[in-house]
Amino acid sequence: MRGESPRGQAGMTLIELMIAMTLSLFLILGVTQVFLDGQNNARYFNSQAQNQDNARYAQQILEARLAKAGYRRLPSSRMAASFPALSSNGCVFASGQALVRVDASTLCLRYQPRDTADVDCSGAALSGRPGLTKPYSSYIPSNNVVEKLTLSGAKLLCNGTTLLDNVVAVRFDYGVDASNDEYNRKVAQYVDTPATGQTVRSLRYAMLLASSANVAGGLAATTCQRWRDLYGSNACTDGDGPVRRIVSGSSMLRNLMP
Repeated sequence: MRGESPRGQAGMTLIELMIAMTLSLFLILGVTQVFLDGQNNARYFNSQAQNQDNARYAQQILEARLAKAGYRRLPSSRMAASFPALSSNGCVFASGQALVRVDASTLCLRYQPRDTADVDCSGAALSGRPGLTKPYSSYIPSNNVVEKLTLSGAKLLCNGTTLLDNVVAVRFDYGVDASNDEYNRKVAQYVDTPATGQTVRSLRYAMLLASSANVAGGLAATTCQRWRDLYGSNACTDGDGPVRRIVSGSSMLRNLMP
């Protein structure tokens, strides 16, 4: 209209538009950073939960395998008679030995099947082995079960079957007696390499686990450093992506102890 003043028709100035755009940009950046931080934190806690589940499973599976070492179907039989000297699948057992060290990340154990419902570490049924129908009976040693536990390619394997994924490193310490007398069932010391003539009576183990997902942002972590401090091996670098966790435990070999 002819009576309107020029000021009433004025729009947003360029300076006002630039200020509004700058404020909007800062707001968008702030919201984006909050979203990314939340996403990273969620990934971190999910990775920790994954490691915790893996740690529980690792302990369960190791305890289950170690509990079998040295099992005899006839408890009164001598260890040397039930477990004669044997070399199988890279495992070398002396007479009477039920668990031996192969290398720093590998051990072997052997046992006699419990009954026809028993399975080995791969899940294969042992019912086809002769002599399982009668409980507490003598058993032919050539039918003993040998299991080889080893770390390979970030996997804990048993006779080639994967038991656990995302394992960075393992550590075994062997509780040994002071002599080769099978009745001397006492742990004298823990060593990383048993000497000739020493019988393993218990096992301490530790595993360094890693999450399958990487966590961005380099959240503070000292797990790799703690592993180096404890075991002297440089297995990983803190802050390079995966979330890591150390799980450890000990197991008395119940068939080789009082």
